[in-house]
Amino acid sequence: MVEWHSTILIVRSARQYSIISQRTVALQCGSMAKYGVLTLLITGALIGLVDARYSHVACQVVENKWCTVQRLRISARTDVRSLVFPDDRYERIRIGQYYDFVNTDSTIVIFSGELFYRMRRVRYLQMNGVRMVGLDMPDTVIELDVADNWLSRVYIDPDRSYSLRKLIMRNNHLTSISSFKYLNMLEELDLSDNLLHAVNFDVFSFMPYIRVLNLARNRIFSATAGNGVISLGYLEEANLAENQLSKLDVGVWLFPSLRMLNLTGNPIKRLNLSSQQSFPRLKMVLL
Repeated sequence: MVEWHSTILIVRSARQYSIISQRTVALQCGSMAKYGVLTLLITGALIGLVDARYSHVACQVVENKWCTVQRLRISARTDVRSLVFPDDRYERIRIGQYYDFVNTDSTIVIFSGELFYRMRRVRYLQMNGVRMVGLDMPDTVIELDVADNWLSRVYIDPDRSYSLRKLIMRNNHLTSISSFKYLNMLEELDLSDNLLHAVNFDVFSFMPYIRVLNLARNRIFSATAGNGVISLGYLEEANLAENQLSKLDVGVWLFPSLRMLNLTGNPIKRLNLSSQQSFPRLKMVLL
């Protein structure tokens, strides 16, 4: 007599499924004629149970090597445990609504390290307007665009080495960027339209390759330089427009590559940029 109840189990892991499959195969070999059809039915049901445990994330649209994934709903860190990204061919992934002809609107409240682990091949990542409030900074991404979210918490591990060259965090809720000093490969940084009040330019001295810096439309009333001279040899553009700066101590700035400085919309009354040593290539100052 065959005890079928030994094979009817709730499948909680791939290992359990493997064990169950082995039992099914043994049973099939011993009773092929009598139980073959029933065995196939049970095996199919078990596969269905395993597949139901995972949520496969696929590309909804592929354009110019960008994969825009189907709709995602992640409201907590634990929501990613069942996600599988089978399309590991793509280095460029978009998550969010980017097209009028298809609904790919997504919600990722927390972008965790565990979620990024499931897409480790990605080097260019865009997640615009996905209602994100928290982000674990991915370490192998080269360009990251998380504009138009609700980001107020960004975790950057001081013990990791980050490959990030371009970071766009425009239109979020950031109030502090002190931990950004660990992103020392950055070349472009856009933090416009956030909630920054005070900025210590010391943080940018840890980014020796920074070329473009955008801090426009925050609430910055203080831009200090720490205890010494801030030297940024590659900085070409600095945008601090539409803030609340009444003074700016540029005497401690050493920006030999700076070409454009935008300070429009600030209540600055006097600014001394006459130093040829500090700003030898400065061509445009907007006040």
